[in-house]
Amino acid sequence: MIQASLLQSTHGDLVTDAAYDFYGLRLATCSLDQRIKTWNLDENTGQWTNDNDWKAHDAPVCKLSWAHPEYGTILASCSFDKTVKIWEEGGVEPARGSDNNAGSRWRDRATLSESRLSGASVRTIEFAPRHSGLKLAVLSSDSYLRIYDCMELHSLATWNVMFEIDLQMAHPPATPPMSTTEMFGAPSTSLGSTSNGRGYGSNAGNTRPGKREADGGWALSWCKEKSLGDMIVVTAGTSGAAKVLQLSDTRSHKTAFTIPPSSANLADGPAMTTVAWAPTSGRRFHLIATGGRDGKVQIWKITPPNDDLRTGSDWGVTLAGAFDDHQSAVTRVEWNVTGTVLSSAGNDGNIRLWKATYGGAWRSMGHIHTEH
Repeated sequence: MIQASLLQSTHGDLVTDAAYDFYGLRLATCSLDQRIKTWNLDENTGQWTNDNDWKAHDAPVCKLSWAHPEYGTILASCSFDKTVKIWEEGGVEPARGSDNNAGSRWRDRATLSESRLSGASVRTIEFAPRHSGLKLAVLSSDSYLRIYDCMELHSLATWNVMFEIDLQMAHPPATPPMSTTEMFGAPSTSLGSTSNGRGYGSNAGNTRPGKREADGGWALSWCKEKSLGDMIVVTAGTSGAAKVLQLSDTRSHKTAFTIPPSSANLADGPAMTTVAWAPTSGRRFHLIATGGRDGKVQIWKITPPNDDLRTGSDWGVTLAGAFDDHQSAVTRVEWNVTGTVLSSAGNDGNIRLWKATYGGAWRSMGHIHTEH
């Protein structure tokens, strides 16, 4: 049986993201109301209680990511105000230059604003695995991927851009720009302006001809396997494909492979909106899940080059499972901690669970509707 808990009085507007910490005992949520809330789980009762609530940005907050606890209690947030902020829990000194989070234990340690140079909003962020150091991947609507490295672990104040990669696909966008309703799956919500009169709509500040806010980058996910080094899967643009990038210590990068393996025929395909790289948990192959505006959830089996399971020096990319149960845009795919169960969420209001059988075939484990 699938069990669910309801968080009461979560936000004053649409919730745009929810992220668990490393242990799954804390939860952070963000919203169009520009605020972040953190929640603690009572393991005895199974109830979540709100312990912090603060105004984090000057526009809707899009995404959250927790750092590995080895580096402290650190949370990153990104927003349509074109910035990324690094928050740390603890300390008694006031927040830098603002009292927006007065009374909160979370302190604003750094603001990353390189995306403002092109007028692009930041669409997604994710901290790297522990073995890679305190690094943060940032993907903005101008299809630029930026990888930041923290240079001062004691203060979190200085972050250097290690990589700035243009992921723009060669072909022009084929699908129409998404409305705010399609972006976040909620009617009667507008990002066209905020109370201070500044615009954050689909045309705001974008400098690339023919490219609007919803045509930009959408999702990324780090590889959790230490032996492969720093690898990340990224989807950007509207081609319906994802790139897997291999990053080197010399600040160079290359495209290891693409998903699907032949993406030349995807110029007219629906956009890919979410990706998730599964933990390997001892497997000799990798799994990457993707979801798109066409309502499909796909699971890809990735075999490293020169592996005993195959011959050749190229990566093996095969489709292990495909499902269209959502019948509407897929907004999120996520793996459990062992990489054996996949969850997907769509604009149909359902969260669905998927698991492989003993023979390797992926099947539905069930679903729960948001109204349950």
